[in-house]
Formats: sequence, structure tokens, C-alpha cells
Amino acid sequence: MPGKPLVLVLGANMGAGHERVGRELGRRLAGFGVATKLVEMGELLPAGWGRGLTGFYRFMACRAQWLYEATFRLQMSTPPGSSPVLFPLDVVAERRLASLVAREKPALIVCTFHLSSQVAGRMRKAGRLGAPVASFVLDFHVHGMWVHPGVDAHLLLHRSQAAQVEQRGGRRPVVCGPVVQPVFDLGSPGWGRGAARSSLGLADRDLCVLVVGGSWGVGKVAETFALVAGDGRFSPVGVAGHNPGLERSLRAARQAAGAGTVLGWVEDMDRLMAAADVVVENAGGLTAMEAMARGVPVVTYAPIAGHGRANALAMAEAGVSAYARGPAELLSCLEVLARPTPTRHRVVSEARSMFGTGPAALISAWARSGSVESPADVTAG
Repeated sequence: MPGKPLVLVLGANMGAGHERVGRELGRRLAGFGVATKLVEMGELLPAGWGRGLTGFYRFMACRAQWLYEATFRLQMSTPPGSSPVLFPLDVVAERRLASLVAREKPALIVCTFHLSSQVAGRMRKAGRLGAPVASFVLDFHVHGMWVHPGVDAHLLLHRSQAAQVEQRGGRRPVVCGPVVQPVFDLGSPGWGRGAARSSLGLADRDLCVLVVGGSWGVGKVAETFALVAGDGRFSPVGVAGHNPGLERSLRAARQAAGAGTVLGWVEDMDRLMAAADVVVENAGGLTAMEAMARGVPVVTYAPIAGHGRANALAMAEAGVSAYARGPAELLSCLEVLARPTPTRHRVVSEARSMFGTGPAALISAWARSGSVESPADVTAG
């Protein structure tokens, strides 16, 4: 009997989001009888280079956002099919990717990181990859590095992204929605609201605001927590992620305000989402998608440089979140979105509409056929 078709997922160790998306995509594809192999871009580079690239990105995001902003703007202005800033790394990655593809013989390559989209897209255009390539665009703002004319299809979170892909010369934009773990589904049998809030010491009347900065705890999370805690109307829960310094700052802010809850790294973010009335975030990444899946309204405040600011604007324009540009606007947004108002209902409904489909059935059909030209009646899942 022929073996299962293999999908090669090219991601990156740039925070927990890329990894979690890859794992969840693999779990879903297994349900369709499709195998996956998850590969980080760092694995395609010489020993130590991948860690160095991740470390440099983390340094920019945490300590030199001006440099990250400059790098991002350069990426935004990069013409499709060209990535001059990282070109030397691309060349090395291409060689190793060619060897990997020759060895594993995938039926389809799915890129969940913009650099992998550039590498695979260029190789595909040059005829060095026989398998079709799809770029799974995980940012709401489709910057130039996500799109390459050699990529056969671009999988999108929201319909508003299709025009961005086409404007950048990308082929076949397909809206499939985000990928999040089942525990974040609105109908998940996991944590209920009452039990989740009780575990955090919250009363029914408390307006719980979850304040997050991703797995690295990046950005002005402590300042945001202090602002919310000091207002008096809300019960903030601050999550520091893998950032001990941020956790100390959050605890100091909590002590000064005399309100709120502070946590470090948590494995059960679904519990916090079940308890929350609003989530305040700063990057438009996977945490925002998890909140939207759960039916919790999202407010972006003090977004990090680069893709954070671009995502904040794109999500707000699409109507799936709110973008608060100052302290007073943040508190106003929280007052409206934490309560059962028409605005809250509208934002939650628009965000939830993204989760009616999903990429697994579509990707599995592409993998079985060896083409992204799937039958029109394939239902994504």
C-alpha cells in the first residue's frame, strides 16, 4: 500500500506561536491521514546559526525595537521575490532544504514563517522544488516577506488579506482562518467560566482583563498592567511568559496598585481565556487568535515595533479587534468591551467568523493531489 502523503511544515523558533501552529496543524492533518514533518528554519542553517538568528530577533524585540522597526520597514519595501538583508542565510538554507526535500519527498511544503516562504518560493520559481509550496500567512498585515511569486498558494487568516497578497503579486490567496488548539474553541469541554474565575479568586462581578506580551513577555506589559490596575474598575491578570524581569515589574505594579494577579509562564492559557472578559495584547499573534476563538474581545495597546504595529492596525480595520492608541482610549475600550454591549457583540462576532473553516482538509487535499488546484467542493477543517 502506498504510504501517507507527507507535508513538510517550515516554521521558525521565533516565539511559541510558530511552533504551536505547526504542531496543531500536524495534529489536524493526521486526522485526514496525512503525515507531517516540522522543520525550523534554524535546522537548515549551520550549527549555531539558527540560535544566533533567534537570539538576534529576540534582542531586537526585547531591547532594540528601533532596530526591529527599521528591519521591518526594509522588509515591507522589499520587492516580491527578493530578500537582500538575509540573502546569505537564504543561500545556505536553500542547499539544505534541497537535500531535505530529496530525502523526504514531501507532497506539499507549507511555510509558517516569512523567511521560509522566501526561501521555498525562490527555489520553486527556479524549478528546484517539485512539490507545490503554500505560504500560511500568520500575520494580519501581509508584509512583503510573506509573499513570493514562486509560492503556489497563500493561506490567509481573514478575507481582508486577499487584496494585500494580490497587490504584492502573490498567487492564489485562499482564506482558511487561524489554527488554534481545540481547548480554545468556544464550545470546548475544558475550563468553564465559573471554575476558571474561581481558580483566580475572581468574583462574578469582577471585570477580568488579561494582559499579555507573548511567550517572551515583550513590550510595555507592566505599564499596561499598572494602568488597568490603577483605574479601579477592572481586575487585571498579568502574564510574564518566560521573562523573569517582567514578572518582577508586574509584581511591583500589583503591589503599588493593591489589585490584580500576576503569573509567570503558564501552560493552561485556556484557563485564563475562559476567565477573561477582555484580552489586552501587543503583537497580533497567536494569543490574539486564541482569544478570538474563545469569544473574548481583543484590544491591542502599545504594540511592539514592526509587525506588532502593522497587525494592530490591520486587525482593527478588519473589525476583529480594537486598537487603543492612548491610556484614556484603552480604559474606554475596556469599559465597552468588558460588558455585554453591541460593540462587544460586533467585534466578537467578526472575530469568530474566521473560525468557520480551517486549512487541514484543504491542505490534505492538496497533498493527495500534488497540486493546489483542489476541487471546489473541498470543505476546509
